[in-house]
This record gives sequence, C-alpha cells and structure tokens, in this order.
Amino acid sequence: MIRATTLERMLVVLSDFVALSICFGLAFWVQFHSGWIADKFDPSRAFADYYHMGIVLNVGWLFLFVCAGLYRSWLLQSRTHQILRVLRAVVLGIILVILCLFGAEFLGKVMSNEPLNSGYLYGSRFPWIFIYGGFALCLVVSFRMIIYQCLRGLLRLGYGANNILVLGATEAGRKIAEELAKTPQRVIGFVDERYQVMDKEFAGVPVLGKYSDLPALIKSKKVSGIIIAHDSTSPQEIMRVLVWVCECAVHIYLVPELYQVIHGQFKANLVYGFELQELLPFTMPPWQVRVKRMVDICFGTFLGICSLPICLLAAIAIKLDDRGPVFYSQERIGLYGKPFFVYKFRTMRTDAEKFGAQWATKNDPRITRIGRFLRKTRIDELPQILCVLKGDMSMVGPRPERAVFIGKLREQIPFYISRLKMKPGLTGWAQVCHHYDTSTEDVKIKLQYDMYYYENMSLLLDFQILVRTVYVVLTGKGAQ
Repeated sequence: MIRATTLERMLVVLSDFVALSICFGLAFWVQFHSGWIADKFDPSRAFADYYHMGIVLNVGWLFLFVCAGLYRSWLLQSRTHQILRVLRAVVLGIILVILCLFGAEFLGKVMSNEPLNSGYLYGSRFPWIFIYGGFALCLVVSFRMIIYQCLRGLLRLGYGANNILVLGATEAGRKIAEELAKTPQRVIGFVDERYQVMDKEFAGVPVLGKYSDLPALIKSKKVSGIIIAHDSTSPQEIMRVLVWVCECAVHIYLVPELYQVIHGQFKANLVYGFELQELLPFTMPPWQVRVKRMVDICFGTFLGICSLPICLLAAIAIKLDDRGPVFYSQERIGLYGKPFFVYKFRTMRTDAEKFGAQWATKNDPRITRIGRFLRKTRIDELPQILCVLKGDMSMVGPRPERAVFIGKLREQIPFYISRLKMKPGLTGWAQVCHHYDTSTEDVKIKLQYDMYYYENMSLLLDFQILVRTVYVVLTGKGAQ
C-alpha cells in the first residue's frame, strides 16, 4: 500500500502541472481570442505555436514550488497556511516572469545599441501577466484543496493512514484518541508505565506496553508519531520518553497545557488545527536537504582530490613517527542510531585503549607527536570524506559518537540523544566553536551548539560553518 504522504506528493505535483497548463491556455485565450485586451486581439494565433512556452513555464513553476517548500506533506497542516504559501510563491513567480520578460528585452536593446528607455514590447502585456497569475493562484489552490479533501476521505477509511501511539492512558489521552478519529491519523494504541497493572484496553484502543517497549513498537507497528498525554507536568517525564524515542524516526507531540513548565524550550507547531505541539521538529526544508546531499557529494569529491597530497604526507609522517598502522576504523552511531564505521588517520599509540574506551584529555600522553599536529589542524579527519560520499555522514553536522559513550551520556544529559536526529558531520557548529570532548561538561557545552544547529539548520549556516572550519584549520583554534 502506498503511504499517504507518497501518494500526496505524486498527486499534488501532477495537479499543479495540470492546473498551470490550464491557466496558460486560459491566459492565451484571454490575450489573443477574448478581445479583452484590444491591442493583443488576434484570432489567427494558434495555441500549437505557444504550447512549448507553456511547458517551459510549468517546469519553472514546479521548480519554484519545490524551493518554496510546497511539496512537503500538508495533510496535517492548516489549509489557510498552505493557501498563503501558494499565494507567496505565485506572487514571487509573477515578479520573476516580469523580470525575465523585460530583462530579455533590455539585454536585446543593449546588444543592438537601441535606446533603453522606450519601445518595450511587453509594456502592454501587464494585464495578461496578472490574469495569468490570478488563474495560476486560483487553479493551483482549487486543485490542491480537491486532492486534500479526497485524501482525507481515504485516510478516514484507513487507506495510508499514519499510525499514532498515545503515551498515557488518561482522560487527556482519551480526548486525543477521540479527536484524532476525525482526522487522517489512526491511534493504534496507548503506552503507559502502569501497563502491568491496568486493563489491556482503554477508550476502545489496546494498551500495548510501557516506555521501554517504544522502540520495538515503533518499528513493528510502523508508527509515524507519538503524542505525550500524561497528567504529570514534570519535565523529567518528557526526558524519560525522549531517552527511548529520540533515536527513532518519529514525530513527537505533546498536549501543551499539560507542560506549561517547559513552554519556550521547544520549537512548536500546531498540527492539523489540533492543539498539539511538536518537540524537536526538523525545520530544514526538503529541497535544502536534497541540495545539502548534493553539496556533500560535490564538495566531498573536490576536497578528497585536493587533499590527496596532504593525506600522502600524513601517512608517511605517521609511519616514520612510530611505524604503526596509518589508519584506524571505529564503529560510530549515525542518523537515528544507525551504526557505521568511521576512518581516521591514527593519532594515538596502538595501545591507547588497552584499558577500555575513554575520552582524550588535555596533553594526553597517548597522542603521538605527529598525532598532536594532525589533531590541531584537523587533518586526521580527512579520511572521513569516504563516509560523507557513502552517505553515512554529511559535511556539516554533529560529531559522530561511539555507542559506549552514547549509552552513558543519554542517562546523564537531557536531550543528548536528540543528536541522533541529525546525520553526523565531518565538521559542525560544535566542532568549530569548542575543542575535543575531554569530560561530560565539554559534552554538555557542545550539545548546546548541536541543538542550536538543529533548530537553525540551513544551507546558509552550513556555508558559515565550512568557512569557519577553514579558519580553524589554518589557525588551530578550537582544536586540541
């Protein structure tokens, strides 16, 4: 069965293309055949001579809509919000159309040495352009509303519905289950810490387990979101939940009035007009996520080729320093808890962890002479470019951590596990702002930087971090 979000995107892209094609045809008729624009009335004009222009415009519109974030999932969002986003995109598109038309004529005049202050062919076509924009707005919005009405009907019948778990078999949980029954969500069960001593059904919905069962339930039931509906107002209650689910690819919602004590600590969004707020939402637009991956591949390939001489010199220096292996690999934890192996130039003695895993310390005696230089200049990180190209890492993101440390830190530091909602990076905001971890206090400081990056993730911030990384490499500041 096709998931609702997949079907949604397919239908919306198709409907936008059809709507834009119709509006181009209507605009053509208005300009040449309706007589509404007297100086452009020309019934001899055939649509067949202009349809290719319509296709080019449609492709441009679809690209603009992608950049405007109009192809994310809107099933749970306000219709008014979607209409306003479409309006903003259409207004921007019309401005671009005007700039392109007049820009093309302006360049033509420059190339042919004609006067630049008169004789513009498109000056009398403003009515056509605005009519075209009006048709685009009305048809795109109308087609989308029809599609979403149909999709919501299918979802209410259970086709492609999103599976939701409610945490807390309480009156608040009962109200949520009843309200969500009227939306494109399907509450498949409750999770409650009193699971062992309570009835296995509540509000007509099964009670499936307790907090520790969440990872298995999310995987087996294909859960897309959980809603925290406990009576407790303690932030520690949320921490206990996040410890179990932040490494899972699910949306986490709460009933805001139950948790006023933590108001302002999370970026919040209303969901489907229902009084729910999302914890730790992923704010980077989907198109930027795709561009970020393309940048990873292009920049990673370029950096890998350019750094080959440096890598060769580093390998020779390591061999001359203590004749041990040049590289070392180690298992790290990536996006949503997925393990992968990182590769680095070896900077410590071969017996550095004979007493078990431990953080590096200031003036750590285990670090070799050449290793100290490689760490200071970050050259030891260069082999991780392979992980970037494979897709296990990104150029920018939090530092990938080892499972043994994550197991300890997730219990000691609130929200530490939320780092797993991001793909780890070769460099990152925390890496350029703070030195290597030497204690739990360092981890807490770097977590603040990581959470800032998560909440403000964008291509512009990535570029800023890459520039600062060059500064760190050249000056050695921020590294240990």
